[in-house]
Amino acid sequence: MRTYLAALAVAASLMSGSAMAQDRAPPTMNITGRATLEAPPDFASVSIGVTNKAQTTAAAIDATSAAAGKIAASARSFGIAPRDIQTSYVSLQQSFRNVRAPDGTVEQKPDGYTASNSVVVRVRDLPKLGEFLRNVVDGGANQIGGVSFELADPRKLEGEALAAAVKDARRQAEIIAEAAGVKIRRIESINTGGQYRPMPRPMAAPTMRAAKAAPDVPVEAGSLDVSAEVQMSVSFDAN
Repeated sequence: MRTYLAALAVAASLMSGSAMAQDRAPPTMNITGRATLEAPPDFASVSIGVTNKAQTTAAAIDATSAAAGKIAASARSFGIAPRDIQTSYVSLQQSFRNVRAPDGTVEQKPDGYTASNSVVVRVRDLPKLGEFLRNVVDGGANQIGGVSFELADPRKLEGEALAAAVKDARRQAEIIAEAAGVKIRRIESINTGGQYRPMPRPMAAPTMRAAKAAPDVPVEAGSLDVSAEVQMSVSFDAN
C-alpha cells in the first residue's frame, strides 16, 4: 500500500512540474520600430502686412486699408480663392517720438498714428509663389512674416508612416529570431510611441526695398517629413 501511495506521489509531482513548464511564459522582447516619410508640400501660408503712419487716425487707417485691399486683389488675380485669404491682424495706435529737453532729459511726444493690417494667404499653386510675393511687395506690402509650407491632409502620410514603423519593428523581430535560433510565437502588444506631424517650414521674408523691375522672389518648397514610432512586444518559441 505504501509503495502504491509513493508511486502516486511521484506521478503527481511529475504532472505538477509538467504543468508549471507549460504555464511558464515564453521569452519576450520589446522592440522599437521607427519610420520617416517625406512628401512635397501642397501649399504655402504667407503672412503679408502693411503698416502706415499718418498725422490723423483716418489718414493712417485709410492708407493701410487701401494697401491691404491691394494685397487681397493681387491674391485674387493669381486665382487664389476667397477661403484662402484671411485677415489676421488689424491695429491702430498712437505714435510717439523722443524729444530732448534743454536740460538733457528725454520725453515722448505724440507723433501721429500708426495703422497695421495683416493678411494670411494660402498659395496652392506653388510654382507661382515667387511671382506672387514679388507682386504684393511691388503693390505696397511692407511686411512679410515668412513663408510656411504645409500638407493639405497630413493624416494620410501619418498613417503610412505608422504602418511603416510597425513593419520596421516586425522586421527587427525576425532578424533577432533568426540570429537567436528561435521562432516568433506572436506579437503580444503594440503601442504607438508617438507621431510627429510635419511642421510648417518657415522661410525668410524677401527684401522690401527692391526695385519694381526685380525678378520674382526665389522660393524653394523642398519636402516635409512625417515620423512615427511604435513599441512592439514579441514572444518567441525555441525551434
